[in-house]
Amino acid sequence: MLSNRWKKGSVILEVLIAVGLSAFFFSAIAGLMMASNKSMESLYNSQKAIWRAQEGLGALQSMSFTDLSTTENGLVTYLAVNEGWTLGSGIQEWDDGQSREIVISEVERDNSCQIIESGGQVDPDTYQLESTVFWTGPTGIIHNRSLQSLVVNWEDPQGDCFRPTDAGGIQLDWSGGYWGGSKQLRGVWIINNTSRDITITKMTIWWNRPAAKLQQIFAIGTKVWSDSGPGTPGGLQTSGTVIDTLDAIIPAGFIDDTHKIQFTDAMDESTLIISFEFADGSILITDPFTP
Repeated sequence: MLSNRWKKGSVILEVLIAVGLSAFFFSAIAGLMMASNKSMESLYNSQKAIWRAQEGLGALQSMSFTDLSTTENGLVTYLAVNEGWTLGSGIQEWDDGQSREIVISEVERDNSCQIIESGGQVDPDTYQLESTVFWTGPTGIIHNRSLQSLVVNWEDPQGDCFRPTDAGGIQLDWSGGYWGGSKQLRGVWIINNTSRDITITKMTIWWNRPAAKLQQIFAIGTKVWSDSGPGTPGGLQTSGTVIDTLDAIIPAGFIDDTHKIQFTDAMDESTLIISFEFADGSILITDPFTP
């Protein structure tokens, strides 16, 4: 009798243990499923935030440098009529609770044009761009995804770090060069392709007729050197002499020829090379040419 009661009690105990284990097992499964759902939701929100941050940064990078300005709470808007983005003020918000903030900051550089955090000079040709997306998680924690980049004013740099050399902004065209009266070189064109004035400070001319001497140089509408002045050295000069000319300013966007470079002897069929040195020390040299 006692044995039968013990057996029944043992069966009931086993059933209770089985039920308890099942409850624990299913609770664990449910907990794992909930954790998995939260993890998937967190991953989805993170990927969505990264995409939106990339969109904001890409919008800024697609805009002209002159359309950008420093801001702590910028808003980019796509205008279909212009097929482009514009920069305004405010915070971009979405119905799912995410928001995007655009920050455009000045950049400082040292004397070697290296970026530094502080203590340098503000570079007028560089901005730091930052696009950040925020959202609040289920536990109230604020999350964010942020992307940064630099943008440089390559088209028309105003500072010294990215401004092309003076020589880089000048174009020479000697294809139409000719001899006037056999002694005067004419038709060598100087073109200033920049938005700033550029100054010629020195010239050197090489030619292959040793008997001929350099006598005068006219450039940009004025006499910049002659054997009797202005400029140095004085006197008639031989091939390859560095001529310190009167400063000749080539206005922004200006196109003009050298007017004349005069020699003492007939120069027909002579081959020349002309070097121009500018105020920043850069040099531009023609190929050998025969007018």
